Amino acid sequence: MQVRSRGTIPLCLEHQAERKLERYRRKNRQRRGDDIVSESYTLAQIAARDGFRCGLCGLLVNMRLRRPNPLSPSIDHMVPISESRDDTRANVQLAHLSCNVAKGVRPMGEQLALIG
Repeated sequence: MQVRSRGTIPLCLEHQAERKLERYRRKNRQRRGDDIVSESYTLAQIAARDGFRCGLCGLLVNMRLRRPNPLSPSIDHMVPISESRDDTRANVQLAHLSCNVAKGVRPMGEQLALIG
């Protein structure tokens, strides 16, 4: 058995190709969205459910505004899809575009309320 070292972790060359193939398969599944749990919803449905209030700052959201206005409505994933693979109503909330952009891909640390 030939062993190569990457840092302090030895890698078995016999299984290196197998690990690489599995890594490519996993990334392809993520790109295709095969492992994302989703359900259909619209911005209007989420806004009505949330009382037209931004889930991040608590202020009212004017639904007539359009991008690129920073106060325009947007959908915020409370736990980013990249972490949770969850695109369901329970994981989204209404947010001002500027609030959503400022939050970025960090979760807010709030426990999800099961709404819906």
